[in-house]
Amino acid sequence: MATLNFYEKVKDSPRGLQDLWEKEFETESLFGNRMFCLTFAICYPSTSLLYYLNGNPNYQSIFLIQITCSSIVALITFLHFKERITSQDASLYSRMLMVIFHSFILARFQTLYYYDLSINLTLQLIFSFWVLRWKFSYALVSSVMTVLFFSIALYASGQDVLLRFLKEGGFFYFLGQSVFPLVMQMRYNKQYREFIYFHSLQRQNKELEKQNQLARQAVQAKSDFLSTMSHEIRTPLNGIVGIVHLLLQEDLRTDFQKELVGTLKFSSDHLMAVVNDVLDFNKINSNHVKLARDPFNLSLFLESLKKTFIPRAQEKGLDLIFEVDLGLPAHLIGDQVRLNQIITNLIHNAIKFTEKGFVKLVVKELKRDESRVSLHFEIIDSGIGIPLEDQSSVFDLFVQSGAEAKNGNRGTGLGLAITKELLQLFGSEIKLESEQWQGSCFSFCIDFEYSDQQALEEKPVGVKVILPEARVLVVDDNAINLLFATNLLKKVGLQYDQAENGCEAVEKFNHNHYDLVLMDLKMPVMDGFEATQIIRAQGAHTPIIALTASAFKDEREKALSNGFSNYLVKPFLPKEFYDIVFTFLKTEEQCK
Repeated sequence: MATLNFYEKVKDSPRGLQDLWEKEFETESLFGNRMFCLTFAICYPSTSLLYYLNGNPNYQSIFLIQITCSSIVALITFLHFKERITSQDASLYSRMLMVIFHSFILARFQTLYYYDLSINLTLQLIFSFWVLRWKFSYALVSSVMTVLFFSIALYASGQDVLLRFLKEGGFFYFLGQSVFPLVMQMRYNKQYREFIYFHSLQRQNKELEKQNQLARQAVQAKSDFLSTMSHEIRTPLNGIVGIVHLLLQEDLRTDFQKELVGTLKFSSDHLMAVVNDVLDFNKINSNHVKLARDPFNLSLFLESLKKTFIPRAQEKGLDLIFEVDLGLPAHLIGDQVRLNQIITNLIHNAIKFTEKGFVKLVVKELKRDESRVSLHFEIIDSGIGIPLEDQSSVFDLFVQSGAEAKNGNRGTGLGLAITKELLQLFGSEIKLESEQWQGSCFSFCIDFEYSDQQALEEKPVGVKVILPEARVLVVDDNAINLLFATNLLKKVGLQYDQAENGCEAVEKFNHNHYDLVLMDLKMPVMDGFEATQIIRAQGAHTPIIALTASAFKDEREKALSNGFSNYLVKPFLPKEFYDIVFTFLKTEEQCK
């Protein structure tokens, strides 16, 4: 239907697509039209041989007339090859010449055998059907002219001649001539529909490609925007988080000061969670998240997870219960980080919306074969529950249930949406069972490969140093981030120098010995990538840790492939900072 509508719109257009069709139709009919002209120019004079064989005394005069006609057709064909006329016009003019000259022969000279004449003309018509590709108007002119001129010519040669011709096969020849325009029109319409269909598809494909290109540009623009915003938001946020933690380690004199710093910490933690959630959701939707296939110890994973939530559960007076089947595989193979994110989101929500009672994690084995095990996870709480009318939308972006809003627990509305997206990466889906004020149960199943062999944990080789003698170079163009990082180093007795850009960092590295370099990636004058490449080009193997506000995986991979030893995302907590620093700087006690 769409193609027919498009056909109706363009069929009368004098320009554009109609012009393109005229050129294409001329090209497609070119070979047949030329064959018709050349065949007619060569073969038409040879038909005089039939008059000779039938004993017609005028065969020589007929031959001269036919050779004259063929000469004119040859001239028309020559003009066509010189691009003076189209092949369509050349074949039509040739046909009209043949009709005029042959009509003169029929009127001037008596024909003895009309049956042979009918056979000859019918063969010419069949040849025309086969090779010609004409418009309806051309075919109609040819057929009307043929029937009219031949009828007049035969009638002029004798009143009974026309009747005799019709009885000896001429009727079927004229009938064929009446059908000829219809056949040409059907063929023309078929080609035209194919042309319109092809070009409408081509136009649609171009539109789709254009839309696809715009979509790719939009995705890239969104990615670039979020990457930039990630840097612009995380960099000052790292300063806020850092200063808050430094203040917490100071001796605050009054309860009011402690309350202010505590409020500031709560706000900064909440802001950091919002930023992380937004970026996580974008990474998942942009297909930047690929699940890892690394072995991990399930028991240690669950134990670490429980330790994370014990303080928060105790603070609210909740029972935190981990109910795990005995005999689960020692080691699973999969993405431990993303599994941790899923369960953490669900337990965090359960504690958040439960004021009394319990929060329980249940891990059960459903089935197992030689290489894979299916685990069923349930997170159950005795909290406020979710009303039935909100359960269908609670996994949507930026959506919270009415009970949550009324209870005053407002979040980003991203946690469950991210959890749902991550589970889809695992090939699973999340299920919810809940009644308002009766608690909730979130459940899902994931298949893991498993192994009973001990996983080998590879750690970077640390440098054996004595803390007072160890020296660290901190490179960052943000003064607050420099203050935070250097104060953390100062608190554990590490000496440090600082630089504000990559050029200054390279100069200091060349004039001093450093056991570790903390390098920001985006800086004026010279960025962290170029500075690190210059340092590595000198043959230095000093560990260089990338400090960056970008949490995108491709940025991490780019850093690690350009000479960086590890990667620390801003904003970071003191524990995360020390964990990565003392991975590369080991004390005497750590080396024993």
